[in-house]
Amino acid sequence: MNRLRAWLWQERWTIAIFLAALLVRLHWNLVVHPLGDYIYSDMNGYNSRADRMVREPFGHHEYQAFFPFGTHMLIAGFKAVFGLQNFRAIGVGYALLGATAVTIAFTLARRVSSFPWVAPAVGLFCVFYYPYLAIGGYMLSELPFSAFLMISIWFSMRLLDEGKYRNAIGMGFFVGVAALCRPQVLMAVGLVGLFWLWRRRELPKVRLVHLVVAAVPLALVLAFSMAHFRWMTGRNGLVSENGPFNMVFGRCHNSKIESLPDGKGHGKVHFRPPEFLQLNNLLERKRKEGVEPPIKLDPIIGDVLNYKGYIGDRDQHGAYIKECLKKTTLWRQAQYSYTNLILLWRYNVPWPDSGRGQWREPSRLWTRFHELAIAVPSLLFLVTLFRRRWVRQGWLALHLLSVLIVAAMYFGGTRHRASYDPLLIFFAFEVYSVIGVWAWTRITRWRTARAGARAGVHGPPSDTP
Repeated sequence: MNRLRAWLWQERWTIAIFLAALLVRLHWNLVVHPLGDYIYSDMNGYNSRADRMVREPFGHHEYQAFFPFGTHMLIAGFKAVFGLQNFRAIGVGYALLGATAVTIAFTLARRVSSFPWVAPAVGLFCVFYYPYLAIGGYMLSELPFSAFLMISIWFSMRLLDEGKYRNAIGMGFFVGVAALCRPQVLMAVGLVGLFWLWRRRELPKVRLVHLVVAAVPLALVLAFSMAHFRWMTGRNGLVSENGPFNMVFGRCHNSKIESLPDGKGHGKVHFRPPEFLQLNNLLERKRKEGVEPPIKLDPIIGDVLNYKGYIGDRDQHGAYIKECLKKTTLWRQAQYSYTNLILLWRYNVPWPDSGRGQWREPSRLWTRFHELAIAVPSLLFLVTLFRRRWVRQGWLALHLLSVLIVAAMYFGGTRHRASYDPLLIFFAFEVYSVIGVWAWTRITRWRTARAGARAGVHGPPSDTP
């Protein structure tokens, strides 16, 4: 009992932040923004795929592998246990995932930060931070991905500090689960390996055998994913077929792709990234005002690409990418990448909030806040990648670097960035603390020197009457 009391006291901040984050998210998902009231568009897609998985767990459905299947498999699990229409149970599950991610952001800050006040500030801020709260109110992949990613990062930091195999196993398994929701995390896996090769002397507790051990559960999860892909489509693939599809947008800068009926069971399907739609809307508004927008899409082979057949036709998407690369210069592709990157912070309001008048304005204001207060200091945190004494911070900064690389290659968006916001908030708070302590130290020294100079000018008091 004494050990329990001691643990409760020691982890009082952790417990308080988890409970606060959970209560806020339960109230949001069940009362203010019921998850079941927003089943349309992408949310309806996840819902229908989850229903199909419950009703036909061993069915073959090509479209089930177009999107990463981790999220609709998670939702299917809730539906199988609590009922197909029990969206409140899913809302509770999403609230638990969000609270877990917020709590891990606090524990990571406590473990890594150089300042004692940063961790509680990060935890409390993330409890109420609207963009992260908002993505947990929709049945989308961003929140489950973020939660599994944060769990993986938590294991990875414990591995750095303790060098235990169980942490390597946890890191590998949960990064694999995160990849089932959004395969972009595999970019971070590659960066972690390269960073270890570069900084292994500063990471004495992480040995090659730990990375091999971590690779085993990751490989098993991906092998399961490949088997699922093969079962659903009869083709070979890793997680989903929408990777080349998304790269078409990034390398061609068209705003829409649609597949047309081919008489072989494939109907009309179309997709348009909300971020690109908002860029086109910005272009129209600015031209009506008689000015050019600060950035715009510059499609090389047309704004809308269409073809007969399956929306996930990787051969067709690959042909588009090759054509666009052939017709553009390296400079134009660099401009595409810059536009893709800047969308992580500017020129778009996170969808689905952007499509709802009730939530559009708070979402827009918080997007602006992130752009002004979080974006630049979090990017400055990347400096830790190049300093030996900041190797633990650099280990975390790899995830921001992976976000930048993926966004440049494909396309960015404020909604896609929000999955990483708990980390980025920690990065920003840490940078603010470094700058604040540095400034306070300089000011204190200046005031001390000034006081000393004044004392020297006046000299000591005289004893002569």
